[in-house]
Amino acid sequence: MFLKFLFVLLIISGVTGADTLKMLKIFGKVSNVSLNSTMVDTNCMNTCFTQDDCFLAFFNSQDHCQLFNFNTTESLEVAETTKAEGFYVAFKTTLPNNICPAYDSMIPVVNIGEDPVSWKRSGNTFSFQKCVGDWKMFRRTNPNITVCMKPFLLPKRGNLTEGKGFCEKMGYKLSGVASVEETQWILEQMILTGISLKNWETFYIDGIRTQNCSLTRCNEFELSDGYTVIDNAALSSTNADLSFIDKNQNREDCLGVVARYSGRINDVRCDSADLNVGVVCGYKLF
Repeated sequence: MFLKFLFVLLIISGVTGADTLKMLKIFGKVSNVSLNSTMVDTNCMNTCFTQDDCFLAFFNSQDHCQLFNFNTTESLEVAETTKAEGFYVAFKTTLPNNICPAYDSMIPVVNIGEDPVSWKRSGNTFSFQKCVGDWKMFRRTNPNITVCMKPFLLPKRGNLTEGKGFCEKMGYKLSGVASVEETQWILEQMILTGISLKNWETFYIDGIRTQNCSLTRCNEFELSDGYTVIDNAALSSTNADLSFIDKNQNREDCLGVVARYSGRINDVRCDSADLNVGVVCGYKLF
């Protein structure tokens, strides 16, 4: 029986423990990309393999070659083709040494950046998406989504409205935080900014106490980013210090991640800029 798909598992080198870096070659093409004016490289697949940042090679039977680099690519779509069309795509991925996957179950994984990125497969199409630049990818389970986040220092201290505006001006949202893992990462990134953060200085995150919270210690928050659901552990006493009011009895109805304190999430004033030095921006990737 003639197979309409080519599936070649090319093991060039790169053995690490039980896994091997491999190129998976199929009949396919990258959507909306023309090879007409690209360079000729008779070793297109091997060239990609030897370049650390390359994760996909697209070439044709005339050896016109287009390479795609991880750090400059945010999304790609690959469609399966037939042998007669003369197009080939080779995915760089890592697989166990002793396994050659069945074609129907092939899901390449890109292991170049900080976060592994799996290609998504739907019918005859493979799609790749990752966060912009050096933004951090978090996979959430409630709901089952992937979000991208990055903390930023504000040009000057700002209140909640100014913090939201900073993110929105770039096309993103002031992001909510869904878990202890996310808050710990934000705190680490705050420290890496290099500035000397004092006690209680804060990076705003999304969240405002609900209007129903009229009693002290009521910790119900509404989020406006459109994708965050806070789990109970994130707002527990081991990960948050929610006092409801400050030392001057002012309401603290917004949320932030604080520096140099055992509680990572803190409730802060929405209308004051005194301690708010940064924001955590984000967006839903898929």
